[in-house]
Amino acid sequence: MRRRTLLLLLLAVLLAATAAAATARAAFACAPGGPATSLPFCRRSLPLRARARDFVSRLTRAEKVRLLVNNAAGVPRLGVAGYEWLSGALHGVSVRGPGVRFGGAFPQVIGTAAALNASLWELIGRKETKFQR
Repeated sequence: MRRRTLLLLLLAVLLAATAAAATARAAFACAPGGPATSLPFCRRSLPLRARARDFVSRLTRAEKVRLLVNNAAGVPRLGVAGYEWLSGALHGVSVRGPGVRFGGAFPQVIGTAAALNASLWELIGRKETKFQR
């Protein structure tokens, strides 16, 4: 009986920890009510190039460097959560890590390349850019 109680208690703790982790995930900076919604890089009415320039201009050199690695650190002052991404577009955006609720994976790179199917490559590229936005 004691073992069963201990197992139930452990299960309850695990469930509570999982729920807490899920709610602790940071919202996207530009999501409604997000911390950066008033900044130009969140304005969808602006051209993408202008939004990107605005965002990058707000980053310090150290923040830019930290965003270039697999385990990208967030930029809390801009409301940007850190996340984990894979280094090649052929693998897509990882579904692991805080702030990432989507993902794409095209794991058969050699097979895809061997198909010599340019329209398939373009489709994968289009899907991947959509995931990464």
